[in-house]
Amino acid sequence: MLRRKRRFLLLASLMVLLVGMISVFSSLYLYQTSLREQRARLYELVTSQANLAAELGWLALRLQVEGGTMASREVLLDHLRRAYQKGQIKHRLCEYAIAQRTGDHIEYLVVNGTIVDKDASLRRFPLDGPGGEPMKRALKGESGTIIGQDYSGTEVLAAFTPLSLQFGILGMVTKVTIEDVQAPFIRANVIVFSVGIAVTLFFLFIFFRLSEPIIQELQESEQKYRDVVEGASHLILRVWENGTILFANSYANDLLVQESETLVGQNLSQFLANGEADGVRDILKNMILSQKIRYETEMRLSNGSSKWIAWGARGISKKGQPLEVLCIGSDSTSEHLANAARREVEERFRGIAKASPVGIVITNMAGDLLYANEQMHILTGGSSVNLAGRGWIQRLHPEERSQVLASWFSSSSKQKTRRELRMLSCSGDIFWVLGQIVELKNSTDEVVGNVLTFTDITQIKEAELAKSRLSAAIEQAGEMVIITDMDANITYVNPAFERTTGYKREEVVGQNPRILKSGAQDGAYYDGLWGTVTQGNVWSGRSLNRKKNGQNYTQDFSIGPILDDGGTLIGYVGVARDVSDQLVIEAQLRQSQKLESIGELAAGIAHEINTPTQYVSSNIQFLKDAFVTYSKTIADSHAFVEKVQASAGIESCDWVRDAAASLFDEKELQYLAEDIPQALDESEAGLKRVTEIVRSVKQLAHPGEMHKSYSELNEIVKHAVTVSANEWKYVAEVSFDLDDALPPVYCLIGEIGQVVLNLIINGAHAIEKVKQETGEPGEISIRTYAAGSMVVLEITDTGVGIPDDVAEKIFDPFFTTKEVGKGTGQGLAIAHNVVVNMHGGAIDVITEMGVGTTFVVRLPFEPEDEHGDAPLSRVVESDG
Repeated sequence: MLRRKRRFLLLASLMVLLVGMISVFSSLYLYQTSLREQRARLYELVTSQANLAAELGWLALRLQVEGGTMASREVLLDHLRRAYQKGQIKHRLCEYAIAQRTGDHIEYLVVNGTIVDKDASLRRFPLDGPGGEPMKRALKGESGTIIGQDYSGTEVLAAFTPLSLQFGILGMVTKVTIEDVQAPFIRANVIVFSVGIAVTLFFLFIFFRLSEPIIQELQESEQKYRDVVEGASHLILRVWENGTILFANSYANDLLVQESETLVGQNLSQFLANGEADGVRDILKNMILSQKIRYETEMRLSNGSSKWIAWGARGISKKGQPLEVLCIGSDSTSEHLANAARREVEERFRGIAKASPVGIVITNMAGDLLYANEQMHILTGGSSVNLAGRGWIQRLHPEERSQVLASWFSSSSKQKTRRELRMLSCSGDIFWVLGQIVELKNSTDEVVGNVLTFTDITQIKEAELAKSRLSAAIEQAGEMVIITDMDANITYVNPAFERTTGYKREEVVGQNPRILKSGAQDGAYYDGLWGTVTQGNVWSGRSLNRKKNGQNYTQDFSIGPILDDGGTLIGYVGVARDVSDQLVIEAQLRQSQKLESIGELAAGIAHEINTPTQYVSSNIQFLKDAFVTYSKTIADSHAFVEKVQASAGIESCDWVRDAAASLFDEKELQYLAEDIPQALDESEAGLKRVTEIVRSVKQLAHPGEMHKSYSELNEIVKHAVTVSANEWKYVAEVSFDLDDALPPVYCLIGEIGQVVLNLIINGAHAIEKVKQETGEPGEISIRTYAAGSMVVLEITDTGVGIPDDVAEKIFDPFFTTKEVGKGTGQGLAIAHNVVVNMHGGAIDVITEMGVGTTFVVRLPFEPEDEHGDAPLSRVVESDG
């Protein structure tokens, strides 16, 4: 209330001062105006009087010329006095004076229509004394108006002018005192001022009486405003442009400073988390220039923590110059964190979309492109320009484009399912994708567009195609395919299995493969098999199985683990081939090759046999002839004995001696005694040689061999050398370096003999080419020795050697460098098959052109159980 009264008094004083100033100003203005008017009126008056006096003077002069009497100065002045009085010039506020100059004095003649006495002081007013300024100027011949002192020292407003008469120059002055001029204005000013104050006070009273409800409402509004400001849960600040806080509400004080402190006078930058005062100035400047801005800052709180404040601000300026900024801040920490989280989500989306292996397209409801991620550009090979608008739709395969658009973008489409479709890259390549469309909704659950994803499934489709082909290949394969689970229960068999075993698929699914067991393999065989595959390895071998009808068959098969993508064992797969007929054919082929080899050696073998046969025949003929001699001698001896026995008595022995002498041929008997034992020895040796050759041929032919057995490799080598003797003995010498301590080798004797025979013959043929050029015989060296679990056979010849390009092919079937009729190209191929496939060994060749060739054969001493070679006799048995 006190403040209200003070304000009222202050307002009343200001109004009084205003009225006073207005009255003073108006009075001064009127006074100045009045002075100007007075100057003009007085000057007009003095000039009119001067003109009147001049006319009177000229009139008197004319009368004198016409014969009248001359008018004196006193008469003229008296006329002027009476004219002034009659013209009512005289006025208490206006004086009229006429004077003349007499020496250094001014002599006033008429003052206010009265003749000045000769004894009056005005008759002798000093010319250089103070006052009388208007008259002094008039007497000097000047005319005009002036404010100055008159002869009495009073300040006056005077008009002056010179008056020229025939009897001299007079000065005429009309004046009025300044005090008389100012008095009415002062009175009027006082009256106006008083009336103005009264009126002002009256209207102030009326104003306050009338405005009291409004003022009360304003006060209530102000109080409400203060309540709102102070009770608001927002920061409300008035800040100077440099950041100094001019006002802060309670909430801002409580939030930013301690209880005993205030924000007023502090700088806003002190409470910014970054503490940059220049930043505050820039922020406020931007706020002022933009008039309204929302700016988010991190503020330090009184408890040491910080919050994000969103500011709304408005600049308060005067004449375009910024003065203050009204700042209203609200706690936006949650919103800031939410926005940060949203931005993070958006960034993650962009990062995911960019790194996604899936092509992503976002369109509006019409299908126009709004966004396409990097993978979509990679898939299509198109730029943003290529995909813009509905350009991405052109990447759909023409045969599927209309169906996809109808399914995904048609308003009548109720289902928008994923589908596999083809697309075209910008380069024209076709690729498969799995496309899916999802509606894009806004915060009000209104559909505003679509999100489409395109997953490249080209490899999957190719894999499916490959899988389909593989499935078809398995179904149509001639080999049996069996798949089992972890418990070895059959889950799949192909048609070849059904054809071979006689079992239908539905009969064996869920069964164990032991339904095919023939009993030919023992438990150790199967232990080795499962021990291999359960360790993740592939087992290969041969087994004798039984068909549904009870007939046996031999199969070559391999079984291995099935692993999932993580490397976990999930089952087993076996691939088998019925080799029963093949084994018979192979046996027949090997036998044919043996017989072919023996046939090729037949001439040599015949020659080898013919030599001992010839001398056996000669010896037999010799013995036959000798037996004739022996028979005759024996017959003669019998006759002699009978003759002697028939004689009754012998008187003389001469004839007996003669008869006995003629009975025996001592030389012949001596010859026979020496040659018959020799002939018998030669015959015996020849027969032994024939027997050895026949036995060697028989062993190499070995048509009845069905089982592997333990055999002496050295013996096999010797037999092969014997049989092939006619091939090498004319071109080379054979040297042996055989290890007599070699253990027996588990093998097929005939097959290994055939290998050795082929290698010796090949060596002999190679040496024969060298001998034809040099004439010198070569050498075939045969060496055997043990190397760990293997026996090694080395056959070295000093032939021409084998070129490198030929050495790579020598084990290929039907490959030969020999002339037609001398080789079929099967010898080394069969040797390789026998050593590697039938015995689990190895055969290598070391050769050098012009030096010779060494074949190195390695065979295991013991059988390899894991391969499970089935006896060949079983094949014969299974075929009935």
